[in-house]
Amino acid sequence: MKQRAAGAAQELGTHLAAALERIEANVRGAREGRDPEFLHQVRVGLRRLRASLGAFRVLPGGRERRRIGRSARRLARALGTVRDWDVLIARLAAAPGAEAVVMRARRARAEAQRELRRVLSSKAWRKFLARAGAHKPARERPETPLVELGRNAMQRAWRKARKRARRTEWRSADQRHALRIRLKRLRYTCEIFAARFPPDAASAYIGRLKRLQDILGELNDIRTSRRLLRREGLLGRGLRRSLAAREEALVSRLGPAWRAFEAQAPFWQPRGRTPRPTATRAGRAERRARPHVGGRRPRIPGVRRGQGARARRK
Repeated sequence: MKQRAAGAAQELGTHLAAALERIEANVRGAREGRDPEFLHQVRVGLRRLRASLGAFRVLPGGRERRRIGRSARRLARALGTVRDWDVLIARLAAAPGAEAVVMRARRARAEAQRELRRVLSSKAWRKFLARAGAHKPARERPETPLVELGRNAMQRAWRKARKRARRTEWRSADQRHALRIRLKRLRYTCEIFAARFPPDAASAYIGRLKRLQDILGELNDIRTSRRLLRREGLLGRGLRRSLAAREEALVSRLGPAWRAFEAQAPFWQPRGRTPRPTATRAGRAERRARPHVGGRRPRIPGVRRGQGARARRK
C-alpha cells in the first residue's frame, strides 16, 4: 500500500469532518429535546471524534489534539445525564404499574434537559466546535504507511482491552464498565481503518465485537438506572427485582460472548497468528472451583515439591 502519512493526515481530517458534521446536524434537535435520538447522535459524534484523534496520535500536532479531546470528553459527560434518563424512561415504559415512577423520572429528565440546553448554548461549546473545525492535521516525517499506522493503532487498542479483561470480574459493575469503554475504543478504531483491510474479515470481527458491546451496554444501562432510581428514592422492591433478574441473565452470557470474540483472529494481524486466550478473573475463579481430575496435582501450600510427594505417600 503506497499511501503514506500525507494520506494519514488527510484521513484524519476526513474522520474529524465526519464527526463534526454528525454533531452539528443533530445539536439543534438535542437542544430542543424533541427526540432522544438527536442527543444520542451528538454523543456518538463526540466519541468518534475522540477516537479519531487517538488513532492518529503519531501525527504532529498532538498537543492541540489532546486539548480538543479533553474538551470533547468534558462536554460528553455534561450531556450524559439526559441520555441516562432517556434510557431509564424507555425501560420503565415497558414495566407494568410503573406509571408514577415514569412521571417522576420525566420531571427529573426535564430538569436535566435545561442544563443540557445551557451547555449546548455556552461559550465553551462554541469554542470547542471552532477549535475542532479549525484543526488541520500535519504530515508526519518520516512518513509511516497508513496501513501500518492503522495496524499499530488497532493492536494498541486490542492489547489494552485484553489487559482490562484479565482484570475483570463479570459480576463487578464498575469493572464491566471499564472493559466496555476499552472495547468501544477498539471498535471505533477498527471502523476507522477497516476499509484498508479484507472487508469480510473486518466485518465479521466488528460484528462480533458489537454483540459483546450490546451485552455490556445493557448491563451499564442497568447500573445507571439503579443509581438514578436510588438517588431519586424510586427504587422499589419490584424494580429492584426486575433489574437484578435482567442483570443476572446478561452476566451469564458475558463469559461465552467474550470467549467467542477472543477466539477469532484480529483482521489486521497476519494470517496464522492466533491470540492466546485471556484468563479473566471470573474464568480463573471458575477453574479454581472445579475438582482436580488427573494431570498435575495441586501443590500443597507451605511444602516444597519434593516434600509434597513424600507427604502424599505417607
